[in-house]
Amino acid sequence: MSYVTIDQVTKGYNHQVVLENISLTLKKGEFATLLGQSGCGKSTLLRSIAGLEDVNEGSIFIDGKDITHLSPRNREVGMVFQSYALFPNMTVFENIAYGLKMKKAKDIKSRVTRMIELVDLIGKEQSYPHQLSGGQQQRVALSRALVMEPKVLLLDEPLSALDAKIRKNLQKELKRIQKELDITTIFVTHDQEEAMTMSDRIFVMNKGKIVQSGSPTEIYTSPVNTFVAKFIGNYNVLSIDVFRKLVQSTEIDGNEVAIRPEVLQLVAAGENHLDLQANWDIKGTIKDVSMTGNVLRYEVETEESAFLVDDLHHQGKMLEQGAQVHILVPKKECIMLAN
Repeated sequence: MSYVTIDQVTKGYNHQVVLENISLTLKKGEFATLLGQSGCGKSTLLRSIAGLEDVNEGSIFIDGKDITHLSPRNREVGMVFQSYALFPNMTVFENIAYGLKMKKAKDIKSRVTRMIELVDLIGKEQSYPHQLSGGQQQRVALSRALVMEPKVLLLDEPLSALDAKIRKNLQKELKRIQKELDITTIFVTHDQEEAMTMSDRIFVMNKGKIVQSGSPTEIYTSPVNTFVAKFIGNYNVLSIDVFRKLVQSTEIDGNEVAIRPEVLQLVAAGENHLDLQANWDIKGTIKDVSMTGNVLRYEVETEESAFLVDDLHHQGKMLEQGAQVHILVPKKECIMLAN
């Protein structure tokens, strides 16, 4: 049974459609990510769920309750922004307790203390925002939302202002906290790696529409169209005509072909390691070689196109720039794309 339902939501400004018939459902405790480029509508959708934007058409339900036209304070959602939006003249404890005090809640001290423990800010209770690192400020903002015990947590690019190392650490912490509290979470990001790392399910957005949804593995290994293939990774995407010329075969149908760089294999010219039953063979020349972590990346130029080839473990001999090679393309790994 769905816990969050968005049913054909449409939103526009000045005759320009920003969200077009958006529909999705989430289960309780699910961590979902809205992933897309700037301007695709993902933040507008999040703000619509929070009640910060009115929708023109459609409905939004949380835990079976229609919240489409409720005020933000009555939606039982918590939202964390990219800017943190902490009160500079309040301590960590006071920032986290603010919403509870406004609602005249009971057990404020114990609830705030639990949050401080949960996000590992013990000892910082009396510190002010300017005395905290960016990562610590983000933990305060997260605590302030969670202490209200919302049914749904909304996160609008909350980690994008942090440096890479802190960001990766907070990704793990955020996922840990989300699982520990079993809180349904909708996360907005334009960072594909971040979405892959954190999500139970990803909704890829483009031009106000959801173009594909699925688990991180499904999104990465089975893109439905050219946009997703190019956005979600470093796929080699070739027109069907170019690919047919390269492999000298007419048995392939589709508009374009997408191939992940890590499924390709390079064999030096003259070496006899070509399995032409399972692979197509494309001749090329190595134009560049680079290394990132344990990935050795080759840029290989062919008669009709260029390929990225990732050797994930580079256990064999490293091939040099200018070397003549065969690119072995596994037939079963070629994904035929729609437009």
